[in-house]
Amino acid sequence: MPSTEQVIKGLEVFEAQVKAYDEKFRKKKILPKNHDWRPYRWCSRDIVFALLVVQQNRKGNYLDVDVCLIAQPPQYIENSGARVALGFLLSEAYKCGGTMELVFSKNIEGGRVPAYICDLAIEMGVKLKHVFEGHITPFESRQLYLGLAGFSKMAQEKIMKMAVDKTISSERVCFMVMGGVWSLPEAETIILGSKHPERVLQSASEPDERHLYLNDLLVASTSILGGVLDRKLLRTELVENGQIVESEDEEFPLVIDFDPVHFAKIYRAETDMIVPWIDENKILFSGQKMVVLIRARSDSEIQKYFPKDLESLKKLIAKYRKDAQIMILYLLPRDFEDVSLTTQSQIIEQLKKAGVYLMISPENMASLNKEAIRRLETGRRTRQ
Repeated sequence: MPSTEQVIKGLEVFEAQVKAYDEKFRKKKILPKNHDWRPYRWCSRDIVFALLVVQQNRKGNYLDVDVCLIAQPPQYIENSGARVALGFLLSEAYKCGGTMELVFSKNIEGGRVPAYICDLAIEMGVKLKHVFEGHITPFESRQLYLGLAGFSKMAQEKIMKMAVDKTISSERVCFMVMGGVWSLPEAETIILGSKHPERVLQSASEPDERHLYLNDLLVASTSILGGVLDRKLLRTELVENGQIVESEDEEFPLVIDFDPVHFAKIYRAETDMIVPWIDENKILFSGQKMVVLIRARSDSEIQKYFPKDLESLKKLIAKYRKDAQIMILYLLPRDFEDVSLTTQSQIIEQLKKAGVYLMISPENMASLNKEAIRRLETGRRTRQ
């Protein structure tokens, strides 16, 4: 843990860097380059997690860190400040095109790797070999990045296999999550549910490669549809000044898993919650699971592929209904409303016979495809 003197020195350096930044860039209304010193303050509402100053060292091709002050707010999980700081540093190192090495200056706890980051590394089981020399090696950075991203063991194994096969780097996958292009559950859906996840995560297919591009677009759209459900279930609403607003920090405690065989999501509630987008008022009780078969289909595709989906649902029932309390659901986009009423009634009747709930998302295929295209284009502009 840094001493009071080290914290005061860090604050003084940070203040000086902010003043220099204002003079050199903000007042002149120009943007800094990666190799310029850039100060960052990471906050949530009025809570500060970290103060950081970084630049890309062009000669050594690593990320220089001149200030790294980390707070540990008691309202958040242990090492939350270190997670925020390290997540940013590793993402910045990747974005700037360097080797992923981090080098801490003498202004940071006497020139060592910050103690809070060392604590976090121990928590994740990553051994840092150059703590007192003040740098984290590229190999150590990749291990830390993978741990911070929060992938499941199955997904980590798939990522490492892709990295060994040199189809995609592990840091690219982590950056897609930490950079907000894909949420963690969406990325896991792509990694575990697609035959070629590296194509989607690298935005490798061009629109003129029609068959490959449409396949990647379908995988992306289906993952996004699942992500829409994730956010609906996780969303916590607060009342502020008489208005309902979404909390920036609080989410319902929910465990999200994925069944790659059937492209289905498995949710386990840790508190009672209402199941959205179904006709009946159903509550998912604490400890109860629900399995959701996710299918991003247009109205014509719903009619064409429903028999196949029904077979998948029956397999899910056989696999998971050993526990009678597990709910099985079938998630479709709003395009279901464009299906003829007769076909709708037939589908609903067959689902009821099978004991499956129909779940209709407010999103349609047009909006899902539009968002999928946006994310694929964002990935194409990101460092490979």
